[in-house]
Amino acid sequence: MNYLDENHAAQWVNRFVNATNQHIFLTGKAGTGKTTLLKEIINTTHKKALIAAPTGIAAINAGGSTLHSLFHLPFGTFIPSNTIPSQLNIQSQLTTPASLIKNLHMNKNKRALLQEIELLIIDEVSMLRADLLDAIDTVLRFVRRSRDAFGGLQLLFIGDLWQLPPVVKDDEKIILNAFYPNVFFFNAKALESNPPVYIELSTIYRQTDQHFIDLLNHFRVNEVTPADIALLNKYCNPHFKLMEHSGYIYLTTHNYKADAVNRKALEMLDGELHNFIATVEGEFSEYTYPVDFTLELKKNAQVMFIKNDYSGENAYYNGKIGKVTEMTRKSVKVEFDDGSKAAWVEPYTWEQKKFSLNKETREIEETVVGKFIHFPLKLAWAITIHKSQGLTFEKAMLDISQAFAPGQIYVALSRLTSLKGLVLARPLASEGPDMDDALYQFVRKQKAEAELEQLLLSSSQSYLQSKVLDSFNFSRLLMSLQEHIAGYTKDENKSAKQKYLSWAINLRNSISPLIEVGIKFQSQLQGIIRQAENTFLNKLHERVEAARIYFQPAFNKLLHDIDAQKELVKKEKGTKKYLTELQWLEGEFFEQLVAIGKAEALCLSALNNTQLNKDSVRQLTGTLGVSLADNRKMIEKAPKQNNDKVDTRVATYDLYKQGLSVDEIAAKRSLTTATIEKHLADCIEKGLIEVDELLKTTQLNIILNAIQNSDNQQLSNIKLLLGDKASYAEIRYALAYLNYEQSLIDD
Repeated sequence: MNYLDENHAAQWVNRFVNATNQHIFLTGKAGTGKTTLLKEIINTTHKKALIAAPTGIAAINAGGSTLHSLFHLPFGTFIPSNTIPSQLNIQSQLTTPASLIKNLHMNKNKRALLQEIELLIIDEVSMLRADLLDAIDTVLRFVRRSRDAFGGLQLLFIGDLWQLPPVVKDDEKIILNAFYPNVFFFNAKALESNPPVYIELSTIYRQTDQHFIDLLNHFRVNEVTPADIALLNKYCNPHFKLMEHSGYIYLTTHNYKADAVNRKALEMLDGELHNFIATVEGEFSEYTYPVDFTLELKKNAQVMFIKNDYSGENAYYNGKIGKVTEMTRKSVKVEFDDGSKAAWVEPYTWEQKKFSLNKETREIEETVVGKFIHFPLKLAWAITIHKSQGLTFEKAMLDISQAFAPGQIYVALSRLTSLKGLVLARPLASEGPDMDDALYQFVRKQKAEAELEQLLLSSSQSYLQSKVLDSFNFSRLLMSLQEHIAGYTKDENKSAKQKYLSWAINLRNSISPLIEVGIKFQSQLQGIIRQAENTFLNKLHERVEAARIYFQPAFNKLLHDIDAQKELVKKEKGTKKYLTELQWLEGEFFEQLVAIGKAEALCLSALNNTQLNKDSVRQLTGTLGVSLADNRKMIEKAPKQNNDKVDTRVATYDLYKQGLSVDEIAAKRSLTTATIEKHLADCIEKGLIEVDELLKTTQLNIILNAIQNSDNQQLSNIKLLLGDKASYAEIRYALAYLNYEQSLIDD
């Protein structure tokens, strides 16, 4: 079963991501599967999405970029004001909105990428500072030319605020205190008007002992009882000899302590020391190396895996501990004391990625710019609590008596699967570090399920309306063409591009009528939206479908013209830059066509109360996920459009009477199957088609029975009652049949 189906909170996240523009904060205790859900969202969302994180290691683990590199942010402190308070004693680097934009050196490709993304996922958000988030907001508003927070982009924050907090130096804290009540991300100015909806995963997969789970939760929310401390101190053993107990790892608060334990343990082993050197290719900062550049090993060295087994054999997992028993130049054999099969480990490749926008398809593409190749192993007699985040241990000795951050004790304890494998190096004091009261205030903003439902309804309607209206706003195309035409400034003898000025002007003139029609369509759609009737979704879908049928041939013609121009100039020398400009233009026209198709898909999804995801959008639009080359072939093969207007339902009816199936009609008319089914339902309602041509009598009776027993005869409600017993198309046919029968009675 899909993970999203197993976890109710995860379903909420998925619905908010795909149906709204509402910011989301996804949290959960350690081991609840936040990383798993992140991967699910990236794989299934219909939105163009990017992953980023506050630190390099977190970004690599999440498969994304650092926030600083993605948004070209300087290090140091950002203040959300161009006026610096006179009382502040500035001793470190300080950035204001004005200075950030002034020094923003961002190329066209990066700007286009930031303009196109619809969803930004920020992982490990507990370490994200409020000032950094406001700096991101400043960049996005500027690049996306929008006054909306984050330039209208949706943000999904993922992390556990009870774990490691943001790092703030003392001099930075003094400056930030003048602008923020605290440095947690949720206090960013950009979130004041649209705070994220708080959703928490609750099902814990790492631990199964309820007593241990309850104890962990007490530490997580600073509700530790004397009984909790007493229970943990029963596991205190200051005389425990780590080297004499196989499979235990020492978790401590400071790097120097962990390094000293590992170094001493390795020295104590007999045998030859083997040095394994990493291979680094391309761009890969040493600050983001996932393991030491030089791995020193001896036979019987205790090591820990920092990746899951990528061979598919599940021989090891991230955090599993074992002992080195054999070594060659290219592999290391690790054995385990839990009885599982020994593993021969080969080097793993970590990738440093950069993201860009495809000039033609406008899809986000990732490029590997650097690689770090090494064994996914660390010496594992000791590790810091900070570096243990995300790992799982069966047995561990914890040195947490000097924990200096509120979340450190919780992080350390939550790495263990149960109390059975716990040893405390020192007893815990009765009181740990105090939790920040701001966290409690933020947690109290969790909404009840009924409130979530209401917020989802209102925000999904707003999202649908804005996306539909925006899909017929062609001003961005006009602006791009104006900028393109403005580039024809040189003499024809100096630039091959210059002689095509008249072609560019003709292209601009070709979209002028489309812009006017688009404005009229927007006005019609706004009228439908304002009516807010029960049937407004039906009307909205009908108008968007009609608009798509009207605009698609025109845009196909424009795309064909640009493509023909590209083929023409390819034969000339000195046109490389001009060809790139044409690719960008072609991409923008193609994206506008996709946006119109996606608007139709969104309407149909809302009408049927279904989830829209990457696969369903590709199916419904017939354009998403299709390469521009394929689109060109489709354009070339398409028959010439007849200027005589024909009712789209009549065209479907004629093809149906010729004996074509729903799928064949959809393919022939370049429409979705759902749209064809809706046309056929209309034909049933008008008496043009007998219902038994499309629906067996037994199936019709099942649906009619459900309709009679329902207080709400909306399509989505009947589908909810019937489940898998009937499809949306079958229910639509049955409802159309009832309307036809009622019309006979009324007559």
